[in-house]
Amino acid sequence: MLRLTRLSLASFLILLLTGCSNLTSLLFYPQQQYLRTPTDIGLVYEEVTTYAADGIEINSWFLPAMPSKNGEQDDSPIVLFLHGNAENISTHIGSVYWLPEQGVSVFLLDYRGFGHSKGDPYIPAIFQDVESTLAWIRARFPQRKVFILGQSIGSAIAVTSMALFKDEYKLSGLVLDSTFTGYRDIAQEVTGRSFITWLAWPFTWLLPTRWDPQEYIAQIAPSPILMFHSKADPVLPYELGNELYQKAQGPKQWHESKGGHIQSFNFEEYRQLLLNFLHN
Repeated sequence: MLRLTRLSLASFLILLLTGCSNLTSLLFYPQQQYLRTPTDIGLVYEEVTTYAADGIEINSWFLPAMPSKNGEQDDSPIVLFLHGNAENISTHIGSVYWLPEQGVSVFLLDYRGFGHSKGDPYIPAIFQDVESTLAWIRARFPQRKVFILGQSIGSAIAVTSMALFKDEYKLSGLVLDSTFTGYRDIAQEVTGRSFITWLAWPFTWLLPTRWDPQEYIAQIAPSPILMFHSKADPVLPYELGNELYQKAQGPKQWHESKGGHIQSFNFEEYRQLLLNFLHN
């Protein structure tokens, strides 16, 4: 969940006084401890270690598609899952645990600083983490379809990553759940909600816009895009998600989903839409 309500004037001032220019680190709230593993919910998985271009060790999970009645799932699509800005893959697995049973393999990436991954999270370093993962997937599965699925802040990372890497790693499509136009946009929207957080609002202008999803979404065409957003989302405004959709080129799909923040895949109808997209 995007917890920008934790942004405060004190946090910005501390960073400014210590000479830290990368305010995007304030957007991330990593947790190192795993609360569960796939084994706890009956899933086979592989622990994967990759190394980003700057040498940071990234630790993630790969969930292979379950064998069909005819044997191995040699041609199963692969989803690279980019989670939200808090906790780690041990909690966010709740959004994608059901995919292996449906013939879809899932790679759950923990960004630097999250879970057992080393380093500290910030933009744009996280794109190195994504690329290290895509390189691993392509080396292991050179012929399979690979999609990126992002939720919350992971959706913003997913858009830019898709634009940067879709050709080199032959990516097949992009799925976004609960997204927004840019990091500064959402910081200003959230800090403007109350008097206390409003004190930090002027400092949101220091957030960079170079890596915003709205700057990259049009570059994804002709790869297909599937987007979900609930009007009941209390964290990321529906309007910002729809605005990003309007900036995208076709082919694209928009679905108004149900539930709260990043809860689209709690509902069977949206799960089926995702499966149709992946298996098309």
